[in-house]
Amino acid sequence: MMKIGLIILIFASLLAWEVPLLIRNKEIKELVVFSILFVIGFVLSIAVIMKSFI
Repeated sequence: MMKIGLIILIFASLLAWEVPLLIRNKEIKELVVFSILFVIGFVLSIAVIMKSFI
């Protein structure tokens, strides 16, 4: 469970750091690409952790 919390904390900090900068600079295309890659990375990270529990 500690690993999941750490992954969530890392991804939340990345999100909190990058998204306001992209919105402030009005870089909508980069924001969309970042969001898609962010979700893919988050899902894969959680899947790897869940697989290690099995």
